Amino acid sequence: LEWSEKEGVTWRSALEGFGQSSPVIWKGRVYATSTGGDRKEHLYLESFALANGKRIWKREITASEKVDAVTKMISQGAPTPVTGPDGVFAFYESGDLVAFDHDGNKRWSRKLTVEFGKFKGGHGVGSSLVGSPGRLLLLIDHDGPSYLLCLDRKTGETIWKADREPRVSWTTPLYLEHEGEGRVIISSNGTLEGYRLGDGKRLWWVENIQRNTVASPSSDGNLVVIGSSSPRQCLAVRLGGEGDVAKTHIAWRAESATSSFSSPLLHGGSAYFVNRAGTLQAQRMMDGKQRWEYRLPDGCWASPLAAGQRLYFFCKNGTTVVLDGNAEEPTVLAENILPVPEGERIYGYAVGDKKIVVRSGRELIAIGQ
Repeated sequence: LEWSEKEGVTWRSALEGFGQSSPVIWKGRVYATSTGGDRKEHLYLESFALANGKRIWKREITASEKVDAVTKMISQGAPTPVTGPDGVFAFYESGDLVAFDHDGNKRWSRKLTVEFGKFKGGHGVGSSLVGSPGRLLLLIDHDGPSYLLCLDRKTGETIWKADREPRVSWTTPLYLEHEGEGRVIISSNGTLEGYRLGDGKRLWWVENIQRNTVASPSSDGNLVVIGSSSPRQCLAVRLGGEGDVAKTHIAWRAESATSSFSSPLLHGGSAYFVNRAGTLQAQRMMDGKQRWEYRLPDGCWASPLAAGQRLYFFCKNGTTVVLDGNAEEPTVLAENILPVPEGERIYGYAVGDKKIVVRSGRELIAIGQ
């Protein structure tokens, strides 16, 4: 519940490079990606012990595509990896997609920019890998020919590829199961869409959405909720439709709520959005009406977390606000300050074994008992 630089931090570990991805955890291991070099020519994947933060192994991959110069306006090690029983899978905005086992042995790799064309756009690629049973999903939406890719985890081979119109977006798809089948939900620059996991068929869609380019969709199993930086574009759609469902399945539109980088949090009958200024807005899930709003100390790049009846909001500046998820109005249980270096942010986190491992650009910080 409470921590600071002096209490509640169990370990801190420096990363080889700089990155904006979230760490991932599997059976006592923490994995994190980063990039290095003047042109992002070095790609890193590192494995750490969750218990004490000791680095177990580090692997370096040479980037297939390099940038002219590293700037704060271009993504740096932004896509979050996937891990599971088969190992760890990392995708980089250079187009390199690699798989290693848990001992750091390389299993397979692909160079997507060589196969399908270079990524076009001024700010790089930010979409993360998504895990589903036996498969990996990756969305590449950019100024060139875009696509949703489904891969076999063990071999890296393409199971299917759904071609898409060019559109620039940094959102990550959402995998869920509905009516006994796997679904892939995409909220991306103008559309919300549902695909069938089995064969990549697009089943339903809502179009003419504005500025849903960063926040990824969330779901409670019945509704899909998306965030947008424009008013009246944060909306909820009922699952189960076919074709254009704009007139039949939109459950509500939030009147004033907007969402910046972090994804909506759905918990206890409420949807929580954080806007660019750091204002947290709680909307009722039943109708989208606003319950209350609360000004956080800063905006959030990391998405919020619900654990039990506590809600965690990881602000960019290192402050984490913990709210009571049962309360009728904003009730702060703790405000924990963990300063980050100048020019850095808290980008993401992973949860496991009663620890929260947060990530700044160059460091992992484990919070726990």
